[in-house]
Amino acid sequence: MSKNILIVDDCGTTRKLLSYMIKVAGHNAVGAVNGFDALEKLAQNDIALVVTDLNMPQMDGLELVKNIRGDDIYKNIPVIMLTTEAGERDKEIGFQAGVNIYMTKPVTSKWLAYQIEKLL
Repeated sequence: MSKNILIVDDCGTTRKLLSYMIKVAGHNAVGAVNGFDALEKLAQNDIALVVTDLNMPQMDGLELVKNIRGDDIYKNIPVIMLTTEAGERDKEIGFQAGVNIYMTKPVTSKWLAYQIEKLL
């Protein structure tokens, strides 16, 4: 059964690519340009999982994850952090914020689909 996956990234090309990967995996993609936009999309859609970038303007991925984990309605939604930041400290901070899976770009369609299915 297809689920709604929220893709949060300030780069339109990345959102389109990830949306395509999500559709190939059999799910629906909902796009957001930053954390603020993502919180609006969470309120408007039945989101099963969030894939978010780390570095974005206005509200970055860490703040988004903290907002999700701090809200009783959304706190159990799985979150994948997909970013170019590959440092161990970055990963540690992501997991402390509440990320379920921390992945670095680039990512293959098959690997992303595997991680999504693992969380769903």
